[in-house]
Amino acid sequence: MRLVITSIVALFMFVGCNITTQDAPHTTHVNVIGLEGKSEVKLGIEGMMCVKGCAAKIKKELLEIEGVSSVRIDFEDERKINYAIVDFNTKTTEIDALYKKVNNIADGKLYGVTSMDIIHYMPEEE
Repeated sequence: MRLVITSIVALFMFVGCNITTQDAPHTTHVNVIGLEGKSEVKLGIEGMMCVKGCAAKIKKELLEIEGVSSVRIDFEDERKINYAIVDFNTKTTEIDALYKKVNNIADGKLYGVTSMDIIHYMPEEE
């Protein structure tokens, strides 16, 4: 009986510690005329509490991703959801990398991306 209980506990710990929930946030896509290969995403982020700490950390982490050219933070104290606006190159950057980077800060304990509004720039059709 002790062996069975020990086995169940060990299995629970093994499986429980390896479960990750990185469901994709609600996403919208819009195509506009512009420089092909460039895109902008507005990430809705829960958990930002201040500009100096939280916003700066999120900006720093996003700028480390290859293909990200700029990050602007839209933060207001009273809002539950604040935003990071990220300019990136679609040829070198996967959109999933952006929200996963934010979600994984501090082992996923601080921030959560709730939405992604993406603008894809396309050449003008002739």
